[in-house]
Amino acid sequence: MPDVAVQRGEERTVPRWSTSSILWICVLSIMASFQTWRGAYIDGVLFYAIVAMLIIDRVTSGRIRILRQPIVAPKAVTLAITGTLALVLVVAPRHGWVDLITMVAIGVTVLLLAWEPAPARPERSKKALARSALGWSILGVALCVWEALAFIFSVTMPNGNDNFPTISVLLDPVVSNLWGRLFFVALWLAGGLALLRFWSKR
Repeated sequence: MPDVAVQRGEERTVPRWSTSSILWICVLSIMASFQTWRGAYIDGVLFYAIVAMLIIDRVTSGRIRILRQPIVAPKAVTLAITGTLALVLVVAPRHGWVDLITMVAIGVTVLLLAWEPAPARPERSKKALARSALGWSILGVALCVWEALAFIFSVTMPNGNDNFPTISVLLDPVVSNLWGRLFFVALWLAGGLALLRFWSKR
């Protein structure tokens, strides 16, 4: 989380208000407002909390430390915990308290594991980084616009739920099935571990 890269034994601080940090704060603020507007208050509160956390992190120049030393759990322990959480998410009733508590536990765990100085990254050309950023940005914006418009049309147009399904509605038949839910949860958690650079660690 703090924008500090370790290079040749020294810490190099990234500018406090970088373009990426400002864009993330703006995007998450829009998402928080949209979730609140559509009545998903829990989602709205969570997104607003992330926005507040990012702003505090920028104001303090990334000096906030939740733990004095980053948590480095053995891979076997991480996989065992992840597998246990996955099992709970698969068997627990959807949208219930057990499901909610498990999701909160995952979020807190990820926060503790991710809140550490970012390691030095291999140098890549600016053109390659620009192409990657543009591609992911287009994909992310397209999905957000699709979800927002689908929700608006679903509650304002006749037969909106059938003619303008949101992504969650499209996924409902998949996650309602035991094997579909198992596949989705496994894919989701594996993607989360990838964001934590778990698969590249020794």
